Amino acid sequence: MTSVLALYRNHDALMNMSSNQQPTLILRRLSVDEYVLPKIHTKKIKRVNSERKPFSVNPFPKLGTGHGVYVFENQYFRYEGEWVKGKKHGFGKLLLKDGTYYEGQFNQGEITGTGFKFFSETKCKYKGQFLKGEMHGRGIMEFPDSSEYEGNFVHNRKNGYGVMRTPLTQYDGGYQGNMRHGEGRMVYAPMRYDKTSNGDRYEGYWVADKRHGPGVLHCADGSIFDGNFDNDEFHGHGLYRHISGVIYDGMWLKGFPAKMASKLHIVVENTPMVIRQGTPFTITVQCLNDENDVVGDEGREIQITAGFKYYQPSKGSALFDMIEDVEDKPIDTPFGYQVVHYPLTNQEQENDGPSEEDEEQELSQSQTQLDLKEDEDENQNNKEEEIKEGEDGEKLAENEKQDDEKEDGVDNSGGGVEEPDEIPNNTTTETESVPLPPPVPNCRSEEGVCVWNEVYLAPAPPMYRPFVAMEEAENDKKSSSRGKPAINKVSEQRRQTIHDPGNIDRRGSVNKVDKMRRQKEKALEEKYAKTGEYVLMVHDVTNPPFLGRTIEPAFLLLKLKRPEAKKRAKKEGKKWDTSQHIRRSMVATEGLED
Repeated sequence: MTSVLALYRNHDALMNMSSNQQPTLILRRLSVDEYVLPKIHTKKIKRVNSERKPFSVNPFPKLGTGHGVYVFENQYFRYEGEWVKGKKHGFGKLLLKDGTYYEGQFNQGEITGTGFKFFSETKCKYKGQFLKGEMHGRGIMEFPDSSEYEGNFVHNRKNGYGVMRTPLTQYDGGYQGNMRHGEGRMVYAPMRYDKTSNGDRYEGYWVADKRHGPGVLHCADGSIFDGNFDNDEFHGHGLYRHISGVIYDGMWLKGFPAKMASKLHIVVENTPMVIRQGTPFTITVQCLNDENDVVGDEGREIQITAGFKYYQPSKGSALFDMIEDVEDKPIDTPFGYQVVHYPLTNQEQENDGPSEEDEEQELSQSQTQLDLKEDEDENQNNKEEEIKEGEDGEKLAENEKQDDEKEDGVDNSGGGVEEPDEIPNNTTTETESVPLPPPVPNCRSEEGVCVWNEVYLAPAPPMYRPFVAMEEAENDKKSSSRGKPAINKVSEQRRQTIHDPGNIDRRGSVNKVDKMRRQKEKALEEKYAKTGEYVLMVHDVTNPPFLGRTIEPAFLLLKLKRPEAKKRAKKEGKKWDTSQHIRRSMVATEGLED
């Protein structure tokens, strides 16, 4: 610049002059060398870019306000968004070098407000409220396994009311410290093959992620427990309605009833129990615990059956060939032998057996013959003592052989062929196919007790294997004994028959009555059970088992006998009058004297 405005050299002097004394200003051009810039003294202003140490190579808003991008000094954080006076404020995105990022609202440099955060390490996603960088308030957390939590957060933890949905469960209730706490409702997914879910539903109280306190559990199978819980187990008072029908209302300890039935007991006065053919009997069963106290179970299903001793068929018999087809496996008993099932029923049996009068008529002849024989035996005791045992044995063996031939219809004693005895009209030679009676139905316990009334041992089914095997064993034993000479003392009845030919007729009459007895017994066995020893068995058949436990069964010996004969009322005849007899005698004596 070649010229500038002229400046007064003595500025102070000019200012002190009066207006009249001031000279006229003359502008002249100054040379370049004479030009001097005025010195301006200004205060240096330090610009604050952020609340953190600034290190940026990116555009930054003037005075830290507006929109800008900032990379922090350690280059681990990068922020892009709104600024106010050097602080993140408004909407922005904070990106971490590991891939985690937040996008949402900022307030005075802190993550506060509503936003979205992605966690690179866990792959979780959160959308909701934040406070100073922490999840705080209402929000939704999505997990990588498709689980989702929607509810309240406090300092990054689930706290308060919330809903947690997973592939297997859904919880709706209170939380504290990231764990279920307080009142809540849990629904489990249907039963899975890996048993990770069972389909139950629980409504009640929780403590530290465990069911604790009063609650109601609805099991997937239909069972319901309404009572108290402790550490996820039934504990305290509770009512349990099991799907099997069992109902238990009482105290619980560690998931099980304080008094739980462990065995069955058959109430009986005497052992073995004696019953009669065609006569019903009553059975009472109790559910006991280990202390022999009756447990008040309701609805436990108890089954009652009968059994007969199992006979192993001899090898080579017809029954031995059929043993593979037997589905009924022998059952162990505490009596030292096994049994197989025998029909037991509560259907009333027809009382069409022989009457007592018929039996007395049929047996009167045999009874008379036996009475006469006993009288004659007393008179011949001395004679029989002189007979040698060897001779008796030979004669007895020969006589037994003749008896067997007579039973088969052959008489070698010269009497010809004996005709078979007639069968009474009320018996049948052939067994008609009669369907088996229905079994005794199972009983549901009431206060731990089951009662069956009007129970019968039914007639044996055709070709009942234990009876067939037993008869085969008896026949084998009898045939083996026949081949040996009898050297022991024989019965008085057979000796008298051998040495007294006059008793042959009476013996034949007795044999005939014995046959009639056997036929009558056979007819009775077709209508009633065979006399003998049976076993009564009681089992717990609750299905499914109550709490996965089946209580121990009970066994009882039964002795079946023939019906008791009713005592017939004696007909009252004329009483013997001794005085009258004496008078008649005296009168007769006087007549003779005259």
